[in-house]
Amino acid sequence: MKKVAYIIPGGFESVRQKPYKEIATFFKAKGIEPIPVEISWKHRTMNDYVNQFMKIYRNNPSEEVYLLGFSFGAMVAFISSAKIKPKMQILCSLSPFFKEDLPSWKNWQKRILGKKRVEDLKNYSFNYLSRKVFCETKLIVGSKELKVVIKRSNEANKRLKNSEIIISKGAKHKISQKEYLKTVQKVISGI
Repeated sequence: MKKVAYIIPGGFESVRQKPYKEIATFFKAKGIEPIPVEISWKHRTMNDYVNQFMKIYRNNPSEEVYLLGFSFGAMVAFISSAKIKPKMQILCSLSPFFKEDLPSWKNWQKRILGKKRVEDLKNYSFNYLSRKVFCETKLIVGSKELKVVIKRSNEANKRLKNSEIIISKGAKHKISQKEYLKTVQKVISGI
């Protein structure tokens, strides 16, 4: 049985960066083939990111699928998991940019995301999608992240039926941080 793990980087990051290469070795150690997902981030929306991932997914058929995404990549993984039904997803620092989250964002924060991206994000309701996700879900979040990121992970843990939240002690919103990678390795080794 072919087992694969799709690794989706955080917004404006690349799977060619060191932490994502390390994560690939964690999956290899478990006998799971890592498939790094390179996303074209600039001038695109969440819909574009999900479509990019789905194209790669359709080109790599396998029986057992794992998803790992960080930040915006965790959103891509979560949105896609409602469609593809993976065995497990590991959502690292799930971004708080779902339809339900946007009203709490300040105008300057929305300007950073960009008008087109914000309009597109209004199409993604966490509450709706959570009713379509049945796979095992591990939610990793750093103890030193922004409160809105911790809140999104806690709410996700409450809404998803088969989930567990794992706090990476001392970690910020940085997957390359030693503490964060250690937590990711521990979760993957437990598969």
